[in-house]
Amino acid sequence: MPDARPLVLGVGTRHRRDDAVGLEVVTRVAARVGEQARTVPCEGDGTTLLDRWAGEPFVVLVDALAPRGRPGRVERLEGDFEARLADPPPTSTHGLSVGEAWRLGRSLGMLPGRLVVYGVEGVDFTPGFGLSELVARVVDPVVDAVVAELTGGPRTVVARA
Repeated sequence: MPDARPLVLGVGTRHRRDDAVGLEVVTRVAARVGEQARTVPCEGDGTTLLDRWAGEPFVVLVDALAPRGRPGRVERLEGDFEARLADPPPTSTHGLSVGEAWRLGRSLGMLPGRLVVYGVEGVDFTPGFGLSELVARVVDPVVDAVVAELTGGPRTVVARA
């Protein structure tokens, strides 16, 4: 029997500083929601997202965004992925960006029923461990927002760094 609980995917690479923000968020969400949701850290190639989210009724995904001058900025995406993900960054630490995985999943019929993406703009993707101060500041507000998505609570305003 399929598991109908929401799925939370934290995407990232632990050894690339701010790229680990999705992994940190999913770890904290797991501690807060327990069995109410399935939480999965996704390290490695973005093609693994297709297998993880295909056919899932509801997925919340958290990932780092490429630097664009506003480190710690949090963006919530839902629905209008074609327009919002039209120009993926030229490189991704995952091999395949979330936007590219979504487009490939759409063409292969491997999308979730509903997908909400929280992106956190990073500043430091150099080799090493630990989030930058600006990104670390928004982890708890993003966790609160994801928990609200899962529990049907009031949508929280994610604080900006």
